[in-house]
Amino acid sequence: MRRGGRSRSRSRGRTRWGPALLTALTVGALVAGLVIAPSAAFTTGSVDRGTTVTVADDTDGFLGIDVADSVRAGSEGRLVTVTNNLDRPLSVSVSAAAGLSNDQATLAPGESLSTTVTVSCESPPSQLQLTVTASASGQFSAVATRSPLVVASGCQDAILGLGSVEVVDRSTTAKGAKAEYTVNYSLEGGTGLFENVTVELKNIGRQNRVETKSSSARNDTLEFTTGGPRFGDSFEITIRLFNDTGEVVSELIVVTDTADGSGTVYRDP
Repeated sequence: MRRGGRSRSRSRGRTRWGPALLTALTVGALVAGLVIAPSAAFTTGSVDRGTTVTVADDTDGFLGIDVADSVRAGSEGRLVTVTNNLDRPLSVSVSAAAGLSNDQATLAPGESLSTTVTVSCESPPSQLQLTVTASASGQFSAVATRSPLVVASGCQDAILGLGSVEVVDRSTTAKGAKAEYTVNYSLEGGTGLFENVTVELKNIGRQNRVETKSSSARNDTLEFTTGGPRFGDSFEITIRLFNDTGEVVSELIVVTDTADGSGTVYRDP
């Protein structure tokens, strides 16, 4: 439709956990005041007063880390899913030398964060190191690193584009009869090229007054509410996509609409 926890131990050293993993975790959890599952998924960690440990790899631990076996360069795919198995909120972030989507969150008990990645076809690594960092109210913090394989055969970077766009007319005669529009968009393709999406709302017939909003998120919603009664006025909504070299002219979208609360006035696809 295109167009128109605590520990009293004084030890600061690292302790390797082997067969005594369950005992160590149970004692550590009780001293720290944290309820922790039998094992953990971290490489290193600190419980309250700096007690540092080396921790086993276990997706059923207090933080479940489920890493993809491999990721394919040139396309977006799931990198890691992190699950909070504690009985309290946990702040989690994921980092890697690649384009990530949905890479941080505060997880309630039982909630998960699924992060996707896009690795560029330009000199892709054989493995992609990712880091998961987690903390719980200053009582616990830990870092885990993993390195899934990168498959680069037949690699070709996808072209950056507007995967989906929706323009919604939410105008109403109530609340001052202002014109209201919402623009929802989601990008597809591209690796490290995206700059922003800019939307212009022009009031045709009122000296072409223009309001402009931009977002550097790959998926976002931009909302417009005019000043004064504008219900029934005609508007031109222009959506532009920019990469590191400028505007992607082929992705330009222009929609003309009368502010009458008619709902979705443009959708692609």
